[in-house]
Amino acid sequence: MSSNWFANRLANPPPRQRERFASPLAICGLIGAGMLLLTMLYPEKNLLILLSAPEVTTPAQQKYLEILVKIRIGDVDLVLILARSYLAAMLPEKAQQALEQLQGDLSSQQLQTVLALRYEVRRQQLQRLRPGDSRWSAAQQAYARQVEHLVQSGASSAELGRYCAEAKSAGDTETFHHLETLLQKNAEQGIDVANRQNPEGMTAESALARGDYRGAAAIQFHTMGKVPGNEKRKYFIGGVRALQSGNLLNDALTEAEKYLAPLANDRETLLFLSRLALSSNRPDLAQRYIRRALGMADSGNGGA
Repeated sequence: MSSNWFANRLANPPPRQRERFASPLAICGLIGAGMLLLTMLYPEKNLLILLSAPEVTTPAQQKYLEILVKIRIGDVDLVLILARSYLAAMLPEKAQQALEQLQGDLSSQQLQTVLALRYEVRRQQLQRLRPGDSRWSAAQQAYARQVEHLVQSGASSAELGRYCAEAKSAGDTETFHHLETLLQKNAEQGIDVANRQNPEGMTAESALARGDYRGAAAIQFHTMGKVPGNEKRKYFIGGVRALQSGNLLNDALTEAEKYLAPLANDRETLLFLSRLALSSNRPDLAQRYIRRALGMADSGNGGA
């Protein structure tokens, strides 16, 4: 009897018990809850990391930023960081959607940042097309409108020169010639602030055109000392970027420290300098600028 039962068990084994795992939806829920908890517990720490690496391009990092934006409703600066991360990943449509989330009154500084980001959205959208593409005309018109917004907002000659070069690179000859004419007109009529105040009558844009990066920076920094406080950042950053254009990164850091005092508490300037320090392989200095931007005490000297 027992042998028959044993033979029957061998011929017809009982079904195996399978391990029970949670469903994919439940697993995703747990991961999301964990990220949400970390976001709530350590927002400043993670913002510090994200701010120190503006080229936030991985999907995981961007997902984290998206969660932060949903938690910190109305945090304009955080939305701008998210939009910048999308642009660094060459995702202009997502950046555009992020900028559409902005609500309430924006400071003049934030408005300038929004203008610059919207310009980059339109530039990237145009850059990936070529004349003759069915979408080219609409993209070119949107780009030209955004350039005109920047012109009307008071873009400097150095900035107009950059937009002119980028329009040419994107194949937009119409905008290129428009900006080229505007630059020439400004130079002839002496509209540029640096041209009016520089004792030699030379503009930063003309110095850059000749490859005189240090001269262009000197004009920008000279002008910075003459303009009102709310305009100083534009010329400070213009001077630093002039040196960057010549790949003079050590000079850029040195001159930035030299002229930083009037902008020592300006968050946008400090974040700009943190990116400069990172590109110059100076993470110690970048951390120092980031801590200042977040209102934290310096952890060390980290001089340039």
